[in-house]
Formats: sequence, structure tokens, C-alpha cells
Amino acid sequence: MDDLAQARWRAVEARDERLTGVFVYAVRSTGVYCRPGCGARRPLRRNVEFFATPAEAMGAGYRACRRCCPERDRVSDPAVAAVIAVCRWLEHPDPDRDLAAMAAGLGWSERHLRRRFSEVVGVPVGSYLRAQQAERVRAALRAGMPVTDAAFEAGYGSSRAFYEHGATRLGMTPARYRSGGAGVRIGYTAMVTPIGVVAAASTARGVCAVRVGPDEAALVAEIAAEFPEALVERDDDGLGDLAAVLAGAVRGDDDATVLPVDLQGTAFQVRVWEALRAIPAGQTRSYAEVAAGIGAPRAVRAVAGACAANPAALVVPCHRVVRQDGSLGGYRWGIATKQALLGVEAASRIP
Repeated sequence: MDDLAQARWRAVEARDERLTGVFVYAVRSTGVYCRPGCGARRPLRRNVEFFATPAEAMGAGYRACRRCCPERDRVSDPAVAAVIAVCRWLEHPDPDRDLAAMAAGLGWSERHLRRRFSEVVGVPVGSYLRAQQAERVRAALRAGMPVTDAAFEAGYGSSRAFYEHGATRLGMTPARYRSGGAGVRIGYTAMVTPIGVVAAASTARGVCAVRVGPDEAALVAEIAAEFPEALVERDDDGLGDLAAVLAGAVRGDDDATVLPVDLQGTAFQVRVWEALRAIPAGQTRSYAEVAAGIGAPRAVRAVAGACAANPAALVVPCHRVVRQDGSLGGYRWGIATKQALLGVEAASRIP
């Protein structure tokens, strides 16, 4: 999950009415789309996709929720209205984009508008823009457009800019993403452990995903969903050593950070994940300490977002990151799981 999707999901979990008009979310299992503050029963994350506008959700085949009526405009806060205008502006490629001029036209200073944007949307203007560019690239590649053309159509000023900032978001090389992962073999294995089912997947280069939950089929489907043309097949024998290390990590007898990885994310996410893999078992770091350690002391919230987007539990030990006061904070696979892992590690003899 990238930073923007994570911020949107947090808003849905909190039923944040302030983000009405900023985006809508749709639920695959019901075919309905809602505004972030909808009071309906919260869906499972794996069934949710996000759209910038109701028109986009309807274009994808979803119908409006009768409870929250997301197709109706309810924005009354002028600051939120300005942020929404910037969102719509960022969602279209424009090589001559000038945020200062946009802010002035809305009656704001650029600095104030940037700050308000981050507060409302949950990510900075630059992160939102890059997320939109990456999504446009995905759509173009799926439609069969050549990589270079897709990059320029999405608003990247050069091929170099795309490969530095956009390609890392695709989950594999752009050419293979365009083909839905065709030709990529992903082996997976799964095991029942004291913290639930652990499903792990690996390419030839290393671990690409580790998920924890109660339902093996759902975990495997989640791993495979992004690349429908990839060959995802069970390989218990070939991944026996991987399974043994993960099982040992759950018991506190081993450390999964020894495993090689093949993870894809933004450049910032990768920096955070590398920092997490350097935290020794049995120890913890605060989000602020991780941010300082990667040379971005003000990026505490972004570090938390990277932890939440971690695709490989245990292998990237985001469970070792806690709040400044020592409380556990959040964990993608549940606080009880985080507490259990920290408990076994604290009691182990792993140096």
C-alpha cells in the first residue's frame, strides 16, 4: 500500500467527514462507493479501492451508497474546498504546473496551502502528485502503451525522472508491469503459527511478500492480486528454508531479517524498510528514531506510513517500531500479533 492509499484507508477507518469531496472509496464485494465518513459497516481493506471522484467510481461500474449519498456535494469548509481544487488539478498531467499561481488564485499563500493540503489529505502535495503520475503510468502500461510514451503521458519530464521516482512504485520492472507480471514466477508457502497463518512469497531474487492473518486463501490472493498474469504457485519444498526461518522468527528462535528480499516501493519506503531490517531482534526503535536514522527527522508520519505499507512482515520487522512513549502504536497485522512478536523476541537469546 503506498502512502496515499494508506492515508485514505486511515480516513475510512476513522470515518473522517473532513475528507468528503477529497476522494471516495468503493467496495468490490458490494459494488457500492461511499464517501470517507460513511457510517456503513467498515469493509475489509482487501475489498476496497479508491477513486478521486464519484464520476471515476461510477465509470468503473460502482453505484452510489444510498446511506451517505457520495454523489452530492457537501463541502462547506473553504480550506477543504481549496485542497480539493488542488487535488483535481494534480490529477491531470501539466508540464507547466505552478502551485504558487494556483494558491494565489485560490486566495492562499503557497506555504499555507501546502500545509493545509498535508493536514487534510494525509500526504504532501509532492507525494500526491507522484501517486497520480504512477497511477496514470499503470493505466497506460496496462493498455499496452510503450514505457517511454506512458512516462511522458503521465507527466514525467524525462525517462530518467520516471525510473527514479515512478518505476519503483510499479512492483516490478515497467515492461513486466505492463504485461500484468507475465513471465514472473512467484513461489509461495504457508504455515499455521501461534500468531495465525503466515503466507510468504518469493521471486528468484528474494522474499517479495509475507502476510499474516486467519485465512490462507485470502492472504495468497492479496499477494497475487496486483499481477494477474504472474505465475503464482505453491512451492513448499523449494521454500522450505524460508518457511523454517519464518517459523523460527515467530517463536523467537530466529531472525527473519537474514533472508534476502525483492521488495518494491517508493525510494523513501525502501530507505525505511532497510532501516527496520537493521534493528536487532529484542530491541525497538521509535518512529522518530527511525526518521532521524535515515536523515529525515521531520518525516515521522511518513515513517509510520512506510511501516504500515510494509509488504513483508517479519522480514521487514516493522513490529519493532513503537511510539515515543514506548506504547505499541499501530501494526498492519494487529496489535496482538505485534505484542506477541515483541514478547518472544525480548525473551529470546538472539543477539
